[in-house]
Amino acid sequence: MTKKFLLTVLVALATAAGCKLDPATNARVYQGTCKALAADGKTLELANTEPQLNPIQGEAASFDISTAKVGAAPEPGNLIRVAFLEKEGKLVALKVMNITKQDLRKQ
Repeated sequence: MTKKFLLTVLVALATAAGCKLDPATNARVYQGTCKALAADGKTLELANTEPQLNPIQGEAASFDISTAKVGAAPEPGNLIRVAFLEKEGKLVALKVMNITKQDLRKQ
């Protein structure tokens, strides 16, 4: 099974069961290649390398990651997945997952 299919099935099952996955039920997901991480570590810019999947159009998107849970540190060129909310016109990340550095064998 592909990862995308498995993720879709898990979300569908959780939704059908009435589970709340997170208090931020309106969170969306964006995935792309890391273009830059601000020197202060509070802003992450991702290239829109998967426009068919991403809810935000355009060549890139910038996320405020100052309050996010961050796994392995993002570096330019890494594939990154961000769960985010839109607050006051800003994209605020809840979780930042570095897909490139994630070791699935540990799970």
